[in-house]
Amino acid sequence: MSSKKITDRLIDGEILLLDGGTGSELQRRGVNVLKDATDKLEAWSATANIDNPDVVQQVHQDYLRVGADIITSNNFWTTPTAMDRIGLRDKWKNYATAAVQNAVKARDTGNPGAYVAGGIAAPTLYFRLNKNQPDIVIMGEESFTRDYVEHSKILAEEGADLILAEYVGYIADCVGAVKACAEAGLPVFLAIRHVDRDGNMQFGENITTLCDQLKGLPVDAVMIMCSNPEAISATLPRLVDAFDGAVGAYPNIGYNPTGPLINRPTLTNQLPSAGPDILQSGEYTTSRLAEFAMEWREMGAQIIGGCCATGPEHILAMKPVVKG
Repeated sequence: MSSKKITDRLIDGEILLLDGGTGSELQRRGVNVLKDATDKLEAWSATANIDNPDVVQQVHQDYLRVGADIITSNNFWTTPTAMDRIGLRDKWKNYATAAVQNAVKARDTGNPGAYVAGGIAAPTLYFRLNKNQPDIVIMGEESFTRDYVEHSKILAEEGADLILAEYVGYIADCVGAVKACAEAGLPVFLAIRHVDRDGNMQFGENITTLCDQLKGLPVDAVMIMCSNPEAISATLPRLVDAFDGAVGAYPNIGYNPTGPLINRPTLTNQLPSAGPDILQSGEYTTSRLAEFAMEWREMGAQIIGGCCATGPEHILAMKPVVKG
């Protein structure tokens, strides 16, 4: 564990290199990340934490090897709500604990000075239930909060250095997630998903409004994630202007995880899908992504890495421009 708090390094103006995708990287390495899935992600790569811990740890170690300052535990959907989708709600704590333990073990082996971000994704019930409402409304505030609080406390107890509330879409969910994650007593980072090229959040909400509602809440950094690089470039300046704290970016460069199951009309980075290939990174080569990283650094980003379809090779390419 690093002797210096990550928040202190950000306050001092340091720029930190985040890891790349975990779920997509596990799938690329042959792990079944779609257990019991037919046309949706269900719990995605959560079961890999127990079924394939060696591969999970190797992914983390590979990101550390190429220079990542922060690795994100594979806790994306190890929450009760997500594990319920594949009939493992009663064992969710086992998978959640295994995920953060894998990350801590990899960190301690690969680079004890790096940080482990305990990642928690939003439930994303809106598209599962065809309800155009925030998860906190669909679930009810008490249930929504309990999912985040119980999960984040496990991450803290097992050695995470910060809680990353990621893949959040609605402002109401952002506010609720930050409040709940803060109960674990660790720094809280927030990452919003699927911004568009007009600089707006997924459901048309305004970045400035989000930041206004975050004022006074215990959030140490706000990042843009799982969006194509051009959309991040359009939105990041608004975030820098509106948020009085560290900001960051980690893009999706073309991942169609359900390709082998059903060819969906769009990718998770909101670009057209040309077929059933899992990784569809197209024009987003490692050198092109490094160019975007430099652009985001110049805009004021202090945390830069990758999301879906990015791998260690992309983080390696970003390192010279991010760390400078």
